Amino acid sequence: EVSVSLREEGALVSSQTETRLSGNQTMQEQAFYLAERGVEESIAWLAQSGSPVIGGGANGGQPVQLFDNIQSSTGTYSAWLDPLDTNNGQPSRFMAVNVKAVLDGSGMSRALRVKLGQQNFSRFAYFTDQEHNNGGSTIWFITEDEFFGPVHTNDQLHIYGSPIFHDEVASGASSVDYWHGGPPQDDPVFDVGLQLNAPYIPLPLNTDLIKVKGLEADGYYFSANTVEIVLFVDAFDVGKMNVKEGNGAWTEYDLPVNGVCYVDGRAVLQGELAGQLTIASNDDVEIMDNLVYHTDPRVDPSSTDILGVVAEKNILLDGSPHGPNADVADETMMGVFMALEWSFTAENYGSGTPRGTLVLYGGLIQQRRGPIGTFSGASGQPLTGWTKDYTFDSRLLDYPPPAFPTTGVVEKISWEEVETSQDRTANVW
Repeated sequence: EVSVSLREEGALVSSQTETRLSGNQTMQEQAFYLAERGVEESIAWLAQSGSPVIGGGANGGQPVQLFDNIQSSTGTYSAWLDPLDTNNGQPSRFMAVNVKAVLDGSGMSRALRVKLGQQNFSRFAYFTDQEHNNGGSTIWFITEDEFFGPVHTNDQLHIYGSPIFHDEVASGASSVDYWHGGPPQDDPVFDVGLQLNAPYIPLPLNTDLIKVKGLEADGYYFSANTVEIVLFVDAFDVGKMNVKEGNGAWTEYDLPVNGVCYVDGRAVLQGELAGQLTIASNDDVEIMDNLVYHTDPRVDPSSTDILGVVAEKNILLDGSPHGPNADVADETMMGVFMALEWSFTAENYGSGTPRGTLVLYGGLIQQRRGPIGTFSGASGQPLTGWTKDYTFDSRLLDYPPPAFPTTGVVEKISWEEVETSQDRTANVW
């Protein structure tokens, strides 16, 4: 017979309790790590999606299930995705992910809520993969250049004189190339600083993801060697578009419900937009004349007019490719413009005399930097084409055009642990 004193019995009970507490803590940690895994899997899914998810205005404001009881070595996790609702159904940069994890056997569970920002190419005032043209010639930032908004190149910056950059600037190179070797003759202004050796950001390979949206029932898909599109606003302030496919007749359309117009062929574009629209082409896009918003956000910040233009090849400023460009007026373009295979450039940019100023309000993304004019290496003065006046439309940070491509970067804004009993189908926002 074994006799156990009260003190020894108390110690035994205490030891057993501590063991249970230790085991419970271990399971709590395992459940937490499993929930974190669900968050990371959700972020990976978003990074691969290619275009922003649609906000709650399109689905009644309720989250949608992303993963349902995914089995791991320790348990299962489920995830719900809730995009920001205030975009009224248009693609959103911001979203929340709710994840619940349950351990096998014990039933121990933990839940996390993480708010994320899905980075869109529309966040850049200026983006290039390479800072030279299709022929291999270097393109230079010159004294007359002034940029408002984020600038990124995967390549090296080439500086002549004193261009001004008012926002963040990042370059994938380890140094800057100066025409005169550097200050004082080359003295750029970086108001928010310059990041060298910046991470590489790949451009999309094609426009296929946008094409899918154009082929949907609430999108538009046009096909011809050349498709002409003129945006306009009717007498009731409603955005419309006139479209001509090849040699066919002009046809009037309302703007597409999902905001996407896809052109299988060369797109020719001009006009005035009231609404939200992305126009994409698997060929060149040619801008024939001014391309502006009905409600100018520079005057009225409450404007909801947003345009995205994506060309699988080039975006070309107006003019006949078969002769000198006769346009010598200032040009105004509003929107974010993306050229995937080549450049944003001006036809016949090296001929004639200076044409004036290209006013671009929005953003510019291109695979290779394209010239829109030339300048004198001796004086730095413009010789042909346009000088640049580029201003970033800050609305594009949070509200990209419909189906506009994402960079694959997903930013964590905040996270919190929530009660596992909370309804994850309820609206977070």
